[in-house]
Amino acid sequence: MRSRRAFLKESGLACAVGGTVPSFWGRAAAAAEARRDGTILVVVELTGGNDGLNTVVPHGDDAYRKNRPTLAVSPDKVLKLDDRVGLNDALKDLLPSWERGELAVVQQVGYPDPNRSHFESMAIWQGGRPGPALPTGWLGRAADAHPALAALHVGPAETPLGVRGIRAVPRSIAGLADLRLEPEAELNLTMGAAGDPALDAVRARFRGADGLIARLGGLAREAKPAEEPFETRLEAVRRLIVADSSARVYYTSLDGFDTHAAQLYTHRNLLATLGKGVAGLLAGLRERGLAERTAVMIFSEFGRRLKENGSGGTDHGAAGPVVLVGPGVKGGLHGPHPDLGRLDEAGDPLFGVDFRDVYAAVLRDWLGVDPAPILGERPATPGLFS
Repeated sequence: MRSRRAFLKESGLACAVGGTVPSFWGRAAAAAEARRDGTILVVVELTGGNDGLNTVVPHGDDAYRKNRPTLAVSPDKVLKLDDRVGLNDALKDLLPSWERGELAVVQQVGYPDPNRSHFESMAIWQGGRPGPALPTGWLGRAADAHPALAALHVGPAETPLGVRGIRAVPRSIAGLADLRLEPEAELNLTMGAAGDPALDAVRARFRGADGLIARLGGLAREAKPAEEPFETRLEAVRRLIVADSSARVYYTSLDGFDTHAAQLYTHRNLLATLGKGVAGLLAGLRERGLAERTAVMIFSEFGRRLKENGSGGTDHGAAGPVVLVGPGVKGGLHGPHPDLGRLDEAGDPLFGVDFRDVYAAVLRDWLGVDPAPILGERPATPGLFS
């Protein structure tokens, strides 16, 4: 049997192309065979604590306007979803998805005894369990149990906990440039002797990597100019899906939602960027007949306080909306409307849907796996997918 040292040496030779191969390829993680079956999940994290009450606006509630004299969205601007709530008009690019029945809003999503620390609450949402931080994320554990649910993180930050597993190692790129080889570089697809399971696996991954590079190169002509880094990341996701990357879970983020001061225009601009980016992603996939396989899930680590502060902003809150978009989503409002007459001791509306029940629905009804080993026994939120 070949020794571990010999294996590492041969694997190293396979990656040694003059130091011109990015470390992404050096880890042989570019992926195995491409597949055009199976659903795809794109997770968009709104980092900083998105103001859910100014995203899904309770336009029919006097308490909303009374507590937000400068920040309340005017009822005549709200994109009304029913007689009580509506989307912020900055999300106008997502309105066609709602009208097609392809946008679901799960209201008042949270968990018991909410934590208002960015770090700790995000660890709870990404880990998939309130309480002490877990070493793995909910999507990472799903990939541990079901290797076909390979994840790819697109963004400049470190790989998020949500996609980290024990056996499943998520891939992470800042952008498509990380997938390019220098002109003189090549992947060695013939290194070592045949018949070694470990080397055969590396060769299979390298063949997949080589094919993905070629397919992405063929899509270069389709690249659309993006105005925002977030749009650039979603364009990378679109191209990877079109190019048949083996990933079935894509994870990215939009930062800037910690709006303690001067929130009005900052938040509107962020929502406009979000809506434009997600609508553009799905429109591009629709052109290729791939939108039906793709669902986008948008979440944040917590909402914001009902009452605006003295700096024209809002402070850390608790529950907030989770939004799902895509042709496979069963559109509509889910969960209770925020009851602004019943607040917790900190001044936040009470949560009505446990985030783990939303995750359970995503796992069971979209990704097709049993959520119980990943989240524990949970009553999955019904009716989120067609």
